[in-house]
Amino acid sequence: MTLIMAAPNGARKTAQDHPAIPVTDADLIETAVACFNAGAGALHAHIRTTDQTHLLDVERYESLIGALNKRLPNLEVQVTSEAADIYESEAQIDLLSRLKAPWVSVAIREILRSQEPQTLQPFFKQLLDKSRVQFILYDADDIQTLTSLVEREIIQTESLEVLYVLGRYSANQESTPDQLDPFLACRDRAPTHVKPVREMICAFGRGQIPCLLRAASEGMDVRIGFENGVWLPDGEVAKNNAALVTALVGLLPA
Repeated sequence: MTLIMAAPNGARKTAQDHPAIPVTDADLIETAVACFNAGAGALHAHIRTTDQTHLLDVERYESLIGALNKRLPNLEVQVTSEAADIYESEAQIDLLSRLKAPWVSVAIREILRSQEPQTLQPFFKQLLDKSRVQFILYDADDIQTLTSLVEREIIQTESLEVLYVLGRYSANQESTPDQLDPFLACRDRAPTHVKPVREMICAFGRGQIPCLLRAASEGMDVRIGFENGVWLPDGEVAKNNAALVTALVGLLPA
């Protein structure tokens, strides 16, 4: 069954972009409740400073996870380590090394910046021992990098999870379902022992839901929310994140 993950805010959008962007922890929790009730089984969480700036903070993340677990014990919670042009890889590594979280996302191209890959083997081992890790991949080069890290045993796991990102670097950040094809081709060429056991996609712009439907037809999980796009399939702007989840659920096969 397709897992739907809500991604309601991201690192960059603020309440000026849409009034329903959750920018406080309390708002994020209420949005999570609404998305869960609409059919989402997981949450991709970003936290913000008081001026709505992207934040990486161990204590805030752990407090948020605790509050979400209490309010929604059946919701899977994933926290981001995104740099967002604010944090260097050293800060991301420090966060992930200290954070107690059930599930984290890590962009391969970000975490390797200014790092010698071989030196990260202890870091990845410690991280994978304590958390589920979803590796974020933006293109075929990222897939090849991740494959190399696994083959060289810098990343050691038998449960490789990935998120393919569609449209992030396209013109006007617009995605189309065929942008999934290069990811699938790279995956299919990879040796069996480095193929991911769980795949998810997110897609930017107005093509978000059509791309997610294509991915679901391929047996993938999907991530939806205002982080990637605010448009319903008919082109109208959604009232809130839960409306996007509702629209997607209504289009997925029963």
